[in-house]
Amino acid sequence: MAEAILFGLARKMIENLGSQTFQEFGSLWGVEGELEKLKDTVSTIHAVLQDAVEQQNHNHQVKHWLEKLNDAVYDADDLLSEFSTEATRRSMVSGNKVAKEVRTCFSCSNPLAFRYKMSRKIKAMRQKLNAIAEDKKNFHLKEYHVEPKAVREPTHSFVREEEVIGREEEKKAIIELLLDSNVEENVSVIPIVGIGGLGKTTLAQYVYNDEKVKNNFELKMWVCVSDVFELKSIIEKIIKSAIGDAPRNLEMDQLQIQLREKIDRKKYLLVLDDIWNEDREKWLNLKNILMDGLKGSKIVITTRSKLVAKITHTDSSYINLKGLSKEQSWFLFEKVAFSKGQVTNNPTLREIGLEIVKICQGVPLAIKSIGHMLYCKETTFEWLFVKNNLLENVTLGNGILPILKLSYDHLPSHLKSCFTYCSLFPKDYEMDKETIIQLWIAQGLIQSSNRNQQLEDVGEVYFKDLLWRSFFEEVETYEGLRYKMHDLIHDLAVSVGGDECKLIGFGGKNINEKNHHISCPLSIGLSTETLRLLVKAVKLRTFLLTCDKHEFGGLEESMFNTIILSFKSLRALDLHGLRITKVPNSIGNLIHIKYLDLSFNEKIETLPASITTLLNLQTLKLCSCERLKELPIDIRKMVE
Repeated sequence: MAEAILFGLARKMIENLGSQTFQEFGSLWGVEGELEKLKDTVSTIHAVLQDAVEQQNHNHQVKHWLEKLNDAVYDADDLLSEFSTEATRRSMVSGNKVAKEVRTCFSCSNPLAFRYKMSRKIKAMRQKLNAIAEDKKNFHLKEYHVEPKAVREPTHSFVREEEVIGREEEKKAIIELLLDSNVEENVSVIPIVGIGGLGKTTLAQYVYNDEKVKNNFELKMWVCVSDVFELKSIIEKIIKSAIGDAPRNLEMDQLQIQLREKIDRKKYLLVLDDIWNEDREKWLNLKNILMDGLKGSKIVITTRSKLVAKITHTDSSYINLKGLSKEQSWFLFEKVAFSKGQVTNNPTLREIGLEIVKICQGVPLAIKSIGHMLYCKETTFEWLFVKNNLLENVTLGNGILPILKLSYDHLPSHLKSCFTYCSLFPKDYEMDKETIIQLWIAQGLIQSSNRNQQLEDVGEVYFKDLLWRSFFEEVETYEGLRYKMHDLIHDLAVSVGGDECKLIGFGGKNINEKNHHISCPLSIGLSTETLRLLVKAVKLRTFLLTCDKHEFGGLEESMFNTIILSFKSLRALDLHGLRITKVPNSIGNLIHIKYLDLSFNEKIETLPASITTLLNLQTLKLCSCERLKELPIDIRKMVE
């Protein structure tokens, strides 16, 4: 289960229930008490979600509790969407004054019946969630009001030179920067940036222990910062590295005096390994204390985030670590996977090994992890089993994903849910940023407490955050800038997406009722058989065609109608390029729909009037629908 999306849904419900709109309509319809109680229940559950997620791997009862909660939260979100949609529909009868609108609506309908119906539904949902919330007492779950951080083992400064493979050019570039005294500031910063597993720490160790570097600096210090960027703690660690002993019972003022005395008029090298802090003010507070070194002093930082590099570095350049070359990757794999002479004696294992190395995409940590796993395996059968397992299960053994997941664990919950949603896109898929943001908005994954701030602008910030943290990478295409995920990052997304987000495989046999978000790649198509299997996902909220602007297959009106009638909870529906001839009138049944893409369906000539009743629709894409000459006359009301 993708817990991140559950977090996002629960957070969205809490914010909606506390909004002025819900409070006003709740008061006018006499259900404000039930809505407030529902908000309290969801808030109580939200507070213990993190602990439940951590416990589920070793407690099947907690896992089952989370599954029940997941279903209930989706149902509750549908109910609130129904409530707000009805409120919007009724408010559109006249002007914008809420009280007047609702009373006008009440005069032409049965207010008591509607009030009773909504009150009954909300009360039933609250009782269902209350029962689930009550069950949490059996598990003694802890409340987290601040999201906990993942903990990483501390690093150290030593590495054997023979352990470093293929980083000579990067080492040379960093050493040139370290030995360069022609700089404006006394102390300058050199960031090393890259995704988890590329060997940033190893490269920093490699440079730190170089003889030229040792001779160039009077004082060398190494500090593993990791997840907690707390000024006092970092200064204590720097002092300990400098003098070999930790300061005891000193206040902050005494510590900064001791550190400044230690580095005063000395040319020093400081490595700050594994920095996650993206708060520039916190960095500047530390930097100000470190400025007393002699000119030519350097600070090397390692980080997975380009944003960290930007806030710590006055220059725009930094060391952007890439994967190893094919030859370097094989050299490393051969070193860790084969016993002496084994590769020579068994050319079949060499061939399998080369295929495994290709899967690893040049990431040293992945290569080492699998290589060590294979070291004790000597038969062709065992090696083939590992290779096939890698290809089929999208994970790279037990060594790499937990390391990559550390980057994910450090994300705030709103970015976790957005990243998890991107698991719907296939490997090497070139994503369009605007489309991604529109889909996030459609699923309620983007929230803003500022009414003057557009959700698209918030989504832009979310996207840039993930880009800075190396979850996405830029790709130049003939159409302009696109974005994709490194294969290992994609594997991570699929891993955390679980059953919640699913790419349809050949035959669609991996579809089940737990799937809420599904994508179908170009190679599969949308056949009658696929559609028959698709209806197992009865609470589907996303259906995407993840292909380019090419036609494939065809979608008859009856099949389109089946999709509409089967998946009434849909928020996003992408059917572009399917050679659709007619959009059925039943499209009006998708009351929750926010994103609808019918682009590159050249045969569509008209849209049914019922499409104008989709009050939640935010994005309607009709690009290259060349035969579509005009839109329904009432569609203007949707944008007023």
